[in-house]
Formats: sequence, structure tokens, C-alpha cells
Amino acid sequence: MSHTAAQIVQSATRLRRLSDESAWQLIRAQNAHLILAILRGNFVESGESRVGAPILFERVDDDLVALRDAGYDLPQTAQQYCASWLNQGFLERRPGETGGDETYELSSEALAAIGIVSDLETPPKSATESRLTTVMSQLDQLVIDTDEDTASRVEALERDRDRITARIDAIRAGRSGTIDDRVALERVRDILSLADQLPADFARVRREIERLNIRFRKDIIENEGGRGEVLEALFRGVDVLAEQEAGRSFQAFYALLTDLERSSALDAAIETVLARGFVGDLTPQQREFLRDLVPSLGQRGGEVHDVYVSLSRSLRNFVQRREFEEERTVTRLLTNAQRRFGALSETVPLHRPTGFELALSQARLSSVGQWALFSDDGERPAALLENVAHEIDLEQIRAIIRESEIDMRELQQNVSRTLEKTGVASISDVLTSFPATQGFGSVVGLVYIALQSRESGAAIEIDGQTEVVQWNREPARFARVPRLLFSAPTPEGGTNAR
Repeated sequence: MSHTAAQIVQSATRLRRLSDESAWQLIRAQNAHLILAILRGNFVESGESRVGAPILFERVDDDLVALRDAGYDLPQTAQQYCASWLNQGFLERRPGETGGDETYELSSEALAAIGIVSDLETPPKSATESRLTTVMSQLDQLVIDTDEDTASRVEALERDRDRITARIDAIRAGRSGTIDDRVALERVRDILSLADQLPADFARVRREIERLNIRFRKDIIENEGGRGEVLEALFRGVDVLAEQEAGRSFQAFYALLTDLERSSALDAAIETVLARGFVGDLTPQQREFLRDLVPSLGQRGGEVHDVYVSLSRSLRNFVQRREFEEERTVTRLLTNAQRRFGALSETVPLHRPTGFELALSQARLSSVGQWALFSDDGERPAALLENVAHEIDLEQIRAIIRESEIDMRELQQNVSRTLEKTGVASISDVLTSFPATQGFGSVVGLVYIALQSRESGAAIEIDGQTEVVQWNREPARFARVPRLLFSAPTPEGGTNAR
């Protein structure tokens, strides 16, 4: 096999692995054009990198209505499609700030796929002078910056100085005019093309930092011997995330982004360019993107930096508070249990009743019509048994769901009924009027409802105050929670809480 053929095989193997990535899967999806249009419209063209779950569901629902009117077959709901895109890695879900609604954002793979499709949709008409000039300039600068010969570097910089001096003299003498609008448009569009790739870079760096955090935790937990390099470094207070390539590159980028002098100069340069006449040939979206470039970069960079700092601090606490020792114990117990189960499965059939019941942490209910027959050899069984369909007991299903999920509807009704009597009520007041039917889960649910209600003014939090709540009588169970007050709306549209 020739050297070239061997490289082809290696390349094919790498590309085969990439075909499992979300970006590839998105482009190959059956309704790729619809998915890409919806995701691009709601996250890229809208200028919103992060959208709250209720808002996204509402917007996607409107998009689905419009697409169905256009003749597309889209049978599922907005929530179902978003859940599917989340599972496939096209979307990422984040917890809301201060107990608010969850938010969705595009994954780095989805951004990459959108970038590929955008290039196919509006490819550059020709090789531009601007791009060639950028390549040549970067290469010249690289030669200078990597040259170890001091005299050679000085000579190259002096040549640059002479060219700049000659250009200054030509401008003063009136022999050098401005570039024409065609060249200016080429350059600004190349700038926009480069800047358009930055959101994908942010998402990629954020994901890589999160992966590093998980990898380090796994290494610490699985290292049963000495402390290991990562553990030793963390005990010494070393920021191990900053030692990795993703951490170093982001820290350098963020330092450049937060340099007040350079960011101010960039902002001023953008305002100056937007005042030029040739900018009128750009689309309104391109002009808006250029105008918001600096604030957008600051926001996205700040989000990644917050994640970086949070994970770095959490990783240090994980070690310095010796939380990893508890994780090691749990991992050891699980490993032993799996090992014993493996040995047991060699002598005991897996379908034999054990006499034990395992309570699942979450109720998963679905229609039997969604199930599909499965056979290892790909053949259908010789005969199928037909079972009589029984009437569904909705109360039994509700009881099953309540075993694993907090009944928010019941708690909201309890709050409303309490407020009908008192006008203002704390969590303790609600629990006094209506017992906690789900134990501590009822307490958690009430706290969540109160935090959610703060945004609309239907609840307030008294700073610095807490209260003790009880959710069980025998044996007594208590917890201390923030002082949160629900308030009934007044006829004028306000609330009674003060």
C-alpha cells in the first residue's frame, strides 16, 4: 500500500468518526432544510444567542404553523421537536438564572452546520483581493515573529517602516487616494465572514472546558492509588483548566476582549466604517451585525468566562473539601455491585423473578403504539399474542407520576386558595393550610413557585430573613427556607405584598 493510499484510509477513518458528530447528523437529517431554517431564524438571524424555553416553544410553534400552511408535514409539537433537537445535540439547555426558566442555545455543532449551509447558500463569487492580502500579511508577520536572528527581524521591521513612511508622504502629496467601494466592500464582507465564525468558537471552547472538567473529576475519582498529577496540582491551588490548550487560548482571547483601550478602538473603528458610503450596499442584517459586534463579543465572552471561573472554582472545592473521597466510595460500591451482577448473570437467567422491586426515580409513560418489535436476527416471531386492551385508570397514572414528580398544579392551587383567605402568605402559611402531600418535595415546589413568581411581582423575597417550615408531623421534619411571600393581585393590577 502506497504512502498516499495509507493516508486516504486514515482520512476515511477520521471522517467516518466525524459522521457521528451532531453537525454531520444535522446536515444529513431528513428535514435538514426545515430544522436549519428554524434554528438559524431563532438564534442567528434574531441576534439572540440564548432564548428562554417558553419563548422558544412559542416561536417554534409559530414557525411550524407557517411551514404547515406552506405544505410541509410536521406532526409534532414545538416542545417535542426541541426535545428531539436537544437529544441529537443540535441544542444545549442551560438552567435559568436565579431560578428562572431554562434557556436554550445552539450547540457548536449546530453553528458549524449552519455556517456550512450559509456558505453553500451564498458562496463568495470569486477569490477576493482582501483575503489574499490578509494571508500574505499574516505570513509576513509570522516570518518576522518567529525569526531568531535579531538583525534579520530589525531589517524586516525597517522595511515596513520605510513602506509606511513612503505611504504617508504620498498621502500628504496627494498622490494616494482612498480605495474604491468595490475593494472596501470585499474587505468588510471578509471581516463579517470571520466575525460570523466567532459564536461557534465560543460554543466550542465552552464545551471543551466543560469536557475537561468532567475528565478531571473522572480521573480523580478513578485514581485509587496516590493523589495523581491532577489531584496534586489542585491541592497546590493550581488552575488545571488554565493549563490546558482550551483554557490558555480562551484566557488570551478574553484578555484581548476585555482590554478597554483595544475594545474602545474597535468600537470607534466600527462606527467610522458604518459612516462610510459603501456600507449602504450591505444588507440591513449585516450592518446591524457589525454595529453590535463589540457588545455581542463581550456578552458571549463573558458567558464563557463565567462558566470557566465557576468550573475552575468548583473543581478546586471538589478536591480541597475532599468531596472526591465520597464520590470514590460511591463509585467503588457501584463497581462491586456491577461485578457481582456480572458473575450472577452467568448462572441465573436474567428473566427469572428476583422478588425485589426497584422504584424508578422518574415516571416514563408512553403509548404502546410508539413501541416497535425487536428481534436479534431481524426476523419476526412465529406467532404474536393478542392482549385485550384495558381502560386506562387516570387516577392510577396520576399517582405513578406523583411518586416521581412534584405536583406543581396542586401546589399552585394551594397557594391560590390560601391567598383567597389571607391576601399575603408565606410558604409556612401555605403548608399550615394544606399539608405537604409529597413531603419535602412539596416544600421544594413551593420555593420554586415563589422564585418564579418574583418576576411577575406575585411574590417577593425578604432579604436577610428566613423561616422554619414543617412538612411532617411524626416524625417531625423541619427545614429553614428564605422568607418568601406570595401576594394576591389587587383590582388595580398590583399586589398586596410590601
